[in-house]
Amino acid sequence: MAGRTSTSVGMGVAVTILSLTTVGFFVAFAVYFGKHSDKTRLLAQANDTNSEIIRDIERNRDDIRNLVADAKKNNKSLTQHLLDSQEASMQLVTGNRREKASDLAEKMKAAGLENTNLMAKLNERATEITTLQTQLEQERNAKAKAMADLKNEVDRVTRLRDDHQKTVDTLTAELNTVKGEYTEYRAGIEQYKKQLDAQRERQLTEAAEKLKLAQDNLTKTSEQLLIANNQLADLRKQKSGEMFRADDESALVDGSVLNTNPADHQAFISIGSRQKVVLGMTFNVYPTKAAVQPDKEGNYPRGKALLEVVQVGENSATCRIVSEVKGNPVVKGDVIANPLYDPNKSYKFVVFGNFDANRDNVATATERDDVVVMIQSWGGGVADDLTGDVDFLVLGERPVVPPRPTADSPMEIVQEFIRRQREVERYDELYKRASSTSVPIISENRLYTLISKSPRRAGR
Repeated sequence: MAGRTSTSVGMGVAVTILSLTTVGFFVAFAVYFGKHSDKTRLLAQANDTNSEIIRDIERNRDDIRNLVADAKKNNKSLTQHLLDSQEASMQLVTGNRREKASDLAEKMKAAGLENTNLMAKLNERATEITTLQTQLEQERNAKAKAMADLKNEVDRVTRLRDDHQKTVDTLTAELNTVKGEYTEYRAGIEQYKKQLDAQRERQLTEAAEKLKLAQDNLTKTSEQLLIANNQLADLRKQKSGEMFRADDESALVDGSVLNTNPADHQAFISIGSRQKVVLGMTFNVYPTKAAVQPDKEGNYPRGKALLEVVQVGENSATCRIVSEVKGNPVVKGDVIANPLYDPNKSYKFVVFGNFDANRDNVATATERDDVVVMIQSWGGGVADDLTGDVDFLVLGERPVVPPRPTADSPMEIVQEFIRRQREVERYDELYKRASSTSVPIISENRLYTLISKSPRRAGR
C-alpha cells in the first residue's frame, strides 16, 4: 500500500511534469509561431518596401552597385546617398536643394529647354561666357584707354578753358578801360559839340548883324560908286589924251616870239613856267610894242595872230598858231600880250584828298604834303579853306570811310573812323562850295600840267 502510494505519487508527479512540459512546449511553440508570423509579415512588408526602393532585377546593375559602394564609403544608405546627391545636383542646377527632378523638368520646359542636354548647354554657355568675358576684358581695356584719353582731353580742355578765361579777363579789363575812355571821350565830344553849337549861334547872330551892316554899307557904296563912275567918265573925257604915256608900251608887252615853225603852225615865245605861263593860255601877236596901245576906252587892238600855249618850258613855251592875218604871218621878233596875264600874280590853291605824288599807284592823305611842296616851289600859295582869293581847288581821290566800328571796338579804331568820316564830309563840302562859287576844280594830273611839274616815281 505504501508502495502503490509512492508509485502513484511518482506517476502523478511525472504526469504533472510532463503535462507542465507539454504545456510549456505548447506555449513556447505558440510564442515562437506568433513571432515567426510577425517576422514573416515584417519580412513581407520589408520586401514590399524594398521593392518600392529598389527591385531585385535592379540590384545587379553596375551603376546601382557603384551607387551602393559610394553610399557605403560615405557610411550612408543608398537612399540617403541618392537624396544627398539629388539635393546637391538641384543645388548646382537650380540653387534650391529641395526641388525635384520634375520641378527641374517643368522649369526647362517653361524656358524652352525641353529635351536639352544640360551639360552641352552649359558648355555652350561656358563658351559664350568665355567669349563674353574676353570681349568684356577688351571692352574694359578699351574703356580704360578711352578714360585715359578722356582724362587727357579733359586736362587739355581745362587748360584751354583756363587760358581762354585769362584772355577773356584781360580783354574784359581792356574793354572796361576802353569803355571808360570812350565814355569820357564821348562826354568831351558832347561838351565840345555844345560849345560849337553855342559858338555857331553867336556867329550866326553876329553874321546876320554884319550882313545887315554890310548891306547898308553896300547900298551907300553903290551910291558912292555911281557918283564916282560919273565923275570918272567926266575925267576921261577931259583927259582922254593923257590916259596913256609913251613909256607904257613896254609895260603892256608880255614877251616876244623867239622863232616859228610855219609848217606845223607853231611859234615859240620867250616866257615859260618861271613867268607863270600855263597850258591853254592865249596871247595876241603884234608887230611892235607901239601896236599894243589900247584905245580911248581902254580896249586893246586886235593882234595880227592868236597863239595858244601847248607846251611850257622853264623860260620858254611852244604855242599853236590859232589864227593869223593873211599876208601878215607871225615872225621872229613879234611881241605878245595878254591883258589878263600877270607874271607877278601868285596863284592860291586849296589842296585836299588822297594823292599819288610818288607815283606808286597808291594814293594816300600824307602825300598831300608833297603836292603842297611842289606848288610852293612853283611860286603858288596854299590855303586851308575856300576864301575869296583862292584861284583853284585841287582834289585828289575821295577818302574811303572804313566799316563802322562796333560798341566794343578799341578807341583808336573809333577815332580813326571819325577822322576818316570827317575827311569825306570835308571833301564833299569843298566840292559843293567850289562848284557853287565857280572856283575851278582840277585833278592831281591837271595840277601837274598847270604848274609844269612832274613828280618823281617811287624808288627813283
